[in-house]
Amino acid sequence: MIRLETDRLIIRDHIEEDIVDLHKLLSDSKVMYYLQDLKTNSIEESKLNLRVSINESNSDSREKYFLAITDKKTDEYIGEIGVTKLLNSKFGNKFELGYFILEKYWGNGIVTESSRALLDYCFNELDAMKIITGCNKDNLGSEKIMKKLDMVKEAEFIKHVVLHGKICDCVEYRMLQEEWEKHSG
Repeated sequence: MIRLETDRLIIRDHIEEDIVDLHKLLSDSKVMYYLQDLKTNSIEESKLNLRVSINESNSDSREKYFLAITDKKTDEYIGEIGVTKLLNSKFGNKFELGYFILEKYWGNGIVTESSRALLDYCFNELDAMKIITGCNKDNLGSEKIMKKLDMVKEAEFIKHVVLHGKICDCVEYRMLQEEWEKHSG
């Protein structure tokens, strides 16, 4: 079981009791505006999402690390952060980072704080050589987090995805293990 601690947060594997909070997050139209492929419309859909997270946490060949973010003092649920293994090689692993939290916590540095903890875990415990993340170019808050993490902009994709009936551009950022060592050392 994964349990990471920061000054304010606990980042941990999911438990069955997370379903109500997880559903509130996954079904929130404003929070999930840029993540339509993850948005759920029923508690049953959210339960399937939770089941994937719990099953992965118990897998010997884990490739998905979908974690809950909670307040260290109150244990209140804040949101989600995770990485998915995209490549497993003799040179190290490549992961994709994702995050989204309840709106009432936006703008408080929570995603940046939890992302730092998870990046550190990936580079030190999961043999990560590279971690990527990206967002719709209009999602300025998400891109701001990538910049705060000192990630390097690696790509800008023009007319890359369709969102809410319009074609949109996307950006992608990266962190290499050697960049992380310089940044965190």
